[in-house]
Amino acid sequence: MKCFRLLFICLPGLCLVACNKKHTLFEQISSSHSGIHFNNLITENDSINPLDIVNIYNGGGVGIGDFNNDGLPDIYFTGNMVPNRLYLNKGDFKFEDITDKAGVNGMGRWGRGVSVIDINNDGLADIYVCNTIYQDSLRRRNLLYINKGTDKMGIPHFAESAGEYGLDVHVQSTMASFFDYDNDGDMDMYLTVNEASTGYNPNRFSK
Repeated sequence: MKCFRLLFICLPGLCLVACNKKHTLFEQISSSHSGIHFNNLITENDSINPLDIVNIYNGGGVGIGDFNNDGLPDIYFTGNMVPNRLYLNKGDFKFEDITDKAGVNGMGRWGRGVSVIDINNDGLADIYVCNTIYQDSLRRRNLLYINKGTDKMGIPHFAESAGEYGLDVHVQSTMASFFDYDNDGDMDMYLTVNEASTGYNPNRFSK
């Protein structure tokens, strides 16, 4: 598609683009149609605010994966001061909130990055959530939701198993990347944190 009469207006701290075009490449889907009403609402207080914690508005991650293997991509949102949410794709851009049924609400932690990975090679997509901000190390522990398969209604169910894999890390985590670093057939993990970057091998620490 072509865009005609392209105009750039640049001011200090502002750049506007005016474009006369008849068609767009994207279409906005309303929440009333999609059923996605996730809002990563942050409520400031005397201990959680931009003056004391400069990165509270860094946001939460979004993970896309087919968690019930029906060929449709589902969406997992991580929340900061709100629960994480899992939306099951029902087709036609319509989604169902199955968070409580699936057991993946984030346990009241400040979620940031999320990785969708089949960590145990069983053909089911698992979820790894990085947590941060809180001073209490228990509330910073990362979560690994292992996909246990679907019920008769097609709802996937998960079991939190970070400790079993040695991945219940409690530093200020930002994002995790999984890959087979040493080509031994097992997934390794590289974790980026606020203070430093640390490498972990989940199979080395598994029980």
